[in-house]
Amino acid sequence: MVPGLHVMPLMQQGSGSTLVRWAPQTYFNPHRHYGGEEIFVVDGVFEDEHGRYQAGSWIRSPHMSSHQPFSKEGCTIFVKTGHLLG
Repeated sequence: MVPGLHVMPLMQQGSGSTLVRWAPQTYFNPHRHYGGEEIFVVDGVFEDEHGRYQAGSWIRSPHMSSHQPFSKEGCTIFVKTGHLLG
């Protein structure tokens, strides 16, 4: 993890689901998603090198996709990972 993130696990079934609050000017390390990832932007603006996602945006990234996310303005996202293998 990096400073500026507040992680709130919601469910521990399978890979689990998590709500994550990003403080303004939070930058995460580049990483790859085994099993893919889905993100729903609840509030604020979430970004990576692929785009800028405002509240209400849904991002679905396939198995072994990679990115380097950040939030200049701060945001809250719902994240589910590892469930897109097939």
